[in-house]
Amino acid sequence: MKHVVSLLFALMLLFSTGAAHSQVVSGPSIALPPAEVILQACKDMGIEAVGGEYVITKMPDLINKSGKVFVIDARPARNYDDGFIPTAFNMFDAKFKRIYPEFEKLNLAKDTEIFIGIGRPCPMSLSDIRQLKEKGYTNLKAFVKGPLFFEKYFSEVTAKGAKKHAANGAVIVNLADDADLSKFFAAPTEKEKMIVLIGPADNARINYGLADKVYKAGYKKTALFNGNISDIR
Repeated sequence: MKHVVSLLFALMLLFSTGAAHSQVVSGPSIALPPAEVILQACKDMGIEAVGGEYVITKMPDLINKSGKVFVIDARPARNYDDGFIPTAFNMFDAKFKRIYPEFEKLNLAKDTEIFIGIGRPCPMSLSDIRQLKEKGYTNLKAFVKGPLFFEKYFSEVTAKGAKKHAANGAVIVNLADDADLSKFFAAPTEKEKMIVLIGPADNARINYGLADKVYKAGYKKTALFNGNISDIR
């Protein structure tokens, strides 16, 4: 166990410059640790490792904010901005102490089922888990087993991410002007294009449903920004 943990934390130092990716950015610039190392570390920590299919079954609870489930993205903000699991809270493991007070304000019950990760063997997720365990959270799950979440579902982006994708040629769908997606579906948009839906944050639940509709129509690079079109201009 000591050998595995030592190797894991050595890898964490390498990952402090940023590693895991979403559906919409390039892959990591360094080799990921072997999945076996991460899975063994989960076992040593007494943490269940889960896969993408399981997390997707929890999406209704996440989107509806039932309070039963929560998700944390341990990557640096620059990766998180480009695409994250819908509703995910960004807690870059290297800035855990700085970010934790904001997380604490959410008043999550200590037994809330919390997923940390995006579906690849990233040691940053385990670093967050270790620190959350020390804070008393008891129902932590390491989302470190594939497939990557973004291979099976749409992503959510921040204003920075949406602006970046727009600059890179993404198709922008302003839900304020196309609330039923009739204009989008009437246009001959290529399925391989990046699609970014933008809708008011106070309409988030409906926005998630519309993003799901676009994704299921075959647009596998679909993202949602809960905000206003003016926020990315």
